Amino acid sequence: MHNPEPESGLNFNLIMPVALLLVLLLIPFSINSFMHFVSAKRQFNPLIMKIPVDSTAITIPSDVKQYESFEVALNLETKQLSNYLNTMVAAASEGTAIQGIAGRVSPNMRAEIVGEGFSIDKQGPQEQLSIHNGATHWTWRVIPESSGAQVLKFRLYLLTHHNAKNSTKVLDLAEANFSVQANLPEWFKRHWLWIASLLLVPIAVIFGLRRRYGR
Repeated sequence: MHNPEPESGLNFNLIMPVALLLVLLLIPFSINSFMHFVSAKRQFNPLIMKIPVDSTAITIPSDVKQYESFEVALNLETKQLSNYLNTMVAAASEGTAIQGIAGRVSPNMRAEIVGEGFSIDKQGPQEQLSIHNGATHWTWRVIPESSGAQVLKFRLYLLTHHNAKNSTKVLDLAEANFSVQANLPEWFKRHWLWIASLLLVPIAVIFGLRRRYGR
């Protein structure tokens, strides 16, 4: 006489893979939501200048969303900045110059932004291509790839002349802090293949269980 397996045991084996899949899908969303909540509550300065330059020289948006691009701009009077740095270097005692700068600084500068959580259209140091009223204008198009607290760093590449030698000095100009909002619909669109692969796991398990208990 045929003795079937208890129905409750079969249902349990079918439910477990589905529950595991739901947990795997919810984990990244939960982490993103938690990081966004924490960063939203944290009090921080959206723009920190590393050298005494007017913060209005940097233009960043107040609100950004994951996977949605925005523009970052830097407007800098490089001649005025080089004069200021040269004055500071001349007045500083040995070993106390700003970020280790030595010699005379040229007004010809390059700029770069970097950030681990961002995709940036222009990689590496950018030349002074746009100059208006003595100020150089740099722009970048940025896409946040991760949600939560993210940081963009602004760097200047200075051409210096010291002891009859020309060299390049990297100067940390500023840090821009962002609280990036999570974008769940776009996350699904970008990771649908990974989600589909996970769905195949419980389907394969269910198919195997049906073959086993159907014998």
